[in-house]
Amino acid sequence: MTENSKRAMVFIDLGNVLNHAKQFRKFDAKLDFKDLVDTVVKDRKLVCTYVFDGAFDDRTDQGIRNELKKLGCEVKTRPCSYIGKQKEIDNEMTCEILSHAYEDSYDIAIIVSGDRDFRPVIEKIQILGKKAEVAGFSDCISEALSKSSDALHILDTLPLFYYAPYSNRYRGIVPKAS
Repeated sequence: MTENSKRAMVFIDLGNVLNHAKQFRKFDAKLDFKDLVDTVVKDRKLVCTYVFDGAFDDRTDQGIRNELKKLGCEVKTRPCSYIGKQKEIDNEMTCEILSHAYEDSYDIAIIVSGDRDFRPVIEKIQILGKKAEVAGFSDCISEALSKSSDALHILDTLPLFYYAPYSNRYRGIVPKAS
């Protein structure tokens, strides 16, 4: 099987990505999730992009998830705790990664998170003959995670951010000008 015929699935820990993308807000930049996915998938066949996030009862965080759905992402949420913390997100993501590995839905799992909690799932899918790549910001990828992955994509060195004047009135994704 050639590299560009391999099937890739992307699994994004939205809270992790947005939390670490805050460093770029001082430049009035926004994260372009379509570019992120295109960059890490490259010329391989994209099967699906899953996004995992916590959901608040007041639905104030619904906007970015709606935008991600418009991009074709499958969005999975878990309720946030009463103190506003995400719970069960990593578990939900791990279950999805493992399920699809056992179902042979992909050849390569691309995990967009720097959280070391994903190391066991990476090791398990590698035993199943799958490749595991990690994408994240350099200041948040755990050493254990990067060492266990088959490839590493450092997001802060990729052209994923762009200047978006007046973007402070938006939350999340601002469409890139063509």
